[in-house]
Amino acid sequence: MNGDIKLGITLYSFATEFIHEKLDLDECLKKAHDMGYKGVEIVAAMMVPEYPYPSDEWLNWFKERLDFYELEPVCWSAYIDMGIRSDRDLTEDEIIRFTVNDMIYAKKAGFPLVRTQQAISPAIFRKMLPYCKDLGVKLAVEMHHPHHPEVPMWKEYFDIMKNEGEGWLGFVPDFSIFQTMPHKLYLDQALEFGCRPEKLDEIIEMHKNGATEADLEGKDFNEIELHTAAEMFAKFSAPARIEQLKDVLDVAPYIHGKFYYLPDGKHDPCIPFEEILATIKECGYKGYISSEYEGHHFDETVDSEEQLKRYVELCSNILNS
Repeated sequence: MNGDIKLGITLYSFATEFIHEKLDLDECLKKAHDMGYKGVEIVAAMMVPEYPYPSDEWLNWFKERLDFYELEPVCWSAYIDMGIRSDRDLTEDEIIRFTVNDMIYAKKAGFPLVRTQQAISPAIFRKMLPYCKDLGVKLAVEMHHPHHPEVPMWKEYFDIMKNEGEGWLGFVPDFSIFQTMPHKLYLDQALEFGCRPEKLDEIIEMHKNGATEADLEGKDFNEIELHTAAEMFAKFSAPARIEQLKDVLDVAPYIHGKFYYLPDGKHDPCIPFEEILATIKECGYKGYISSEYEGHHFDETVDSEEQLKRYVELCSNILNS
């Protein structure tokens, strides 16, 4: 393993097992340790009892379990729930208050970083700087598909991160922004929903050749096939350019190594891990890349533990080459 780059895991990867009570939090931590991970991210709203106000008793228990499994707290993952009220969105003051609360409890739990989302506008993001300094906790916005560094809003974020927010405000690039092809579970689900195999093959070929939704007109596709094609063309035809990382990786304290399905531990057919990780190494990145398995959104029967083991093998082989 490259000495500066470490493999972590977001416990969200165990979502299916946790939700269906096949694993409790302690067992998730044990699985992470047994698979060779060192750093962990917790999605607070999902796994922290009494969130957003966990007890000191729980916080002490959690820190003890991290120590027991020799795991490092890396990222407290927070959500800005704009739908918490049915009559309106959250106000700016409410977003600030909820975010500060997450930062307070993240610090109590030993986490140096809180990951937030784009509901925190650049203007609000800038206002978080004094809270970060006061609490000694970094705040980072996740860049998720379909966003990329050239999106105007993100240019505003980066201006803040690279200037007055330097060292405290950053971003978390998610590998979904680099996805070029639909993964196996997506395609299997399309067949399950009613795509004919030969028509799905035709749609995949159209996608490879750069087709757009306009090219579907007059095609012999059923309703499900038209929907699948339109979604595929929209989602996977304009990924972020990997070289864009070179200009912004200096303000990334943490990375989400998103993946959906690995057929083995050698290659991901839809996300170019080889090129991404090579670029990250070249940039001299120091920190965690956390596996974020999200295949459970498409098929809960897939063994997430096996997928996560393949992920460790894939990343380790690339980073050590």
